[in-house]
Amino acid sequence: MLDIDTLDLKRLRAFHLVARQGSLRLAATRLKQSIPAISGKIRRLETDLGFDLFERLPNKLVLTVAGERFLREVDGIFERAEQAISTLSRRGPEGRLAISVGSDHAWFFAPKIRNFLNRYPSIEVNLRVYKSADALIALDKGEVDVALGIFPDLPKRLERETIVETGLSLAFNPKDPAIRRTPPTLADLARQRLIVPPATTTTRRLIERTLGANLSRASMLLEAPTCETAATFVEAGVGSAIVHTLCISRLRSRHVHAIDLGARTGKVSFSLVHRKGAPRIPQAHDLIETLADRSE
Repeated sequence: MLDIDTLDLKRLRAFHLVARQGSLRLAATRLKQSIPAISGKIRRLETDLGFDLFERLPNKLVLTVAGERFLREVDGIFERAEQAISTLSRRGPEGRLAISVGSDHAWFFAPKIRNFLNRYPSIEVNLRVYKSADALIALDKGEVDVALGIFPDLPKRLERETIVETGLSLAFNPKDPAIRRTPPTLADLARQRLIVPPATTTTRRLIERTLGANLSRASMLLEAPTCETAATFVEAGVGSAIVHTLCISRLRSRHVHAIDLGARTGKVSFSLVHRKGAPRIPQAHDLIETLADRSE
C-alpha cells in the first residue's frame, strides 16, 4: 500500500502530466522519457494505490471517477511545490518566446497565454499574426517558437498537437429580407449575398469542396478575413456568412443567429505546431503544454 515513505514523485508527475494533457507523448517529451516508460510509471502507481486511474480505450486514456478525485489532490501537491520554488527564487527564469497566432482565433488562445505569463512573468512573449503558410515558414526558420492555426500539411521537421476541432455554421440575420425562412436552408444561399473566408484560406477550400453548388448559385460572394468581421456584416444585414462554429458561438446576438451545417461540411482542426527537438529555452515545453491543455 502506498504511503508517504514509499511515494515516488516521478510516478505522480507522470500521472499528473498525462491526466492534464491527455497525451502520453506530451508527458514523455516533458520528462524526456519514452512513452512505454511513462505508461509503466502510471501502471505501477495504480498498483501502489490499489485502484485504476485511467480507463484505457483505443488510442485514448480517460480518467476513472477515482482518477478524477486523485487528480484534484495531486493538482494541489504540484501547485504548492511550484509556489514554494517560486517563493525561494529571487527572480524567475528569463528568456524570449515568439508565438504566431491567427487573427480569427486569437481570442481562444488568449487565456492560455495569460496563464503562461502569470507563471513566468520574467519571460518575454512576442505575439505575431501570420497566415498559416507564412507561420510555417517563420517556424521553420526559427523566427517563432510556436504557431497556432489551421495547418493541413506539415514538413517533417515540424510536429503538431490538435487543440480543438470545429465545424462550420451559417450565420444569418433573422430580419434580413432575403431570408425567407428561419433558419434558412442551404438552398436559400442562392438568393442572397454570402460572406465567406478569403479564397487563399484552408477553410474556404473546405467550403468550396463541400458546398460548391450552393456557392455557385449565390447572388454575390463577399470575403471577410475574420469571423468577427463576418458577424459584423451579418448584423448590419449585408448578407449571411459561413464561419467556424467555434468562433460564432461567442458572437451570437439578437441580430446574429446561426445553424450548424453539420457533418456534410467536415471538420476544421485548430492546431499547435512546433519544431522537433530541443527548444531554445526550457520554458518552451511549458508554453506548449499550457497552450495544448484541453481542460481550460
